[in-house]
Amino acid sequence: MPLKGAFINLGAGLLGALPNIIIFQFNPVKVTRTPSLVQPPAPETGSGARDATQQPGQPTESYSFSLRIDATDQLASSNPIAAASGILPALSAIELLMVPKSSLTIDLFKLSGDKKPHQHPPERLPTILFFWGPFRIMPVTINSLSITETEYDQLLNPIRAEVSVNLNVLTPGQLAKDQEFARGAYKYSQGVKEVMAALNLANTASMGITGGISLSF
Repeated sequence: MPLKGAFINLGAGLLGALPNIIIFQFNPVKVTRTPSLVQPPAPETGSGARDATQQPGQPTESYSFSLRIDATDQLASSNPIAAASGILPALSAIELLMVPKSSLTIDLFKLSGDKKPHQHPPERLPTILFFWGPFRIMPVTINSLSITETEYDQLLNPIRAEVSVNLNVLTPGQLAKDQEFARGAYKYSQGVKEVMAALNLANTASMGITGGISLSF
């Protein structure tokens, strides 16, 4: 059985500290990645030439892909959640990836009777990890969603939809100090990328390609 991609919402604010894991029902058939250099501010007039190789931070990277969500099999097996609400649970979980935790209307601390300190911190998006195989686990923000619902049940709950996702990978410099888990995920994925690049070097050498390349300056 193929491994499924997923979003892991570490700051869902639902059911205490439990993360909300959104496993892709069907893996996207195409994923577009766009790595980009960080553009430094324009130099002041008369400041001289700027070294284009100097970078103010880690390169950024964006992902775009489409997800397909379908409740047909769940309805055929008499799944009670699908029968009552179609694919709204999955769609809602994806949409809440763009909502700050402090903006949620359900306060589970109040529902459980626990008293929460009276605070007004700045609103912060939840910490989200994009899982795309064991070698790519990255902290991200969801920039935009485009949801096309294509079929409904008798209660007008959607039972099929296509979701276009655009996200950005967050570098350590874009993460708060208390987001150590997200920082670790980024460093792990970056480390894997460096190992894979080293494997490419070994693979190139094993094919004898480097021997035919002469560099002279």
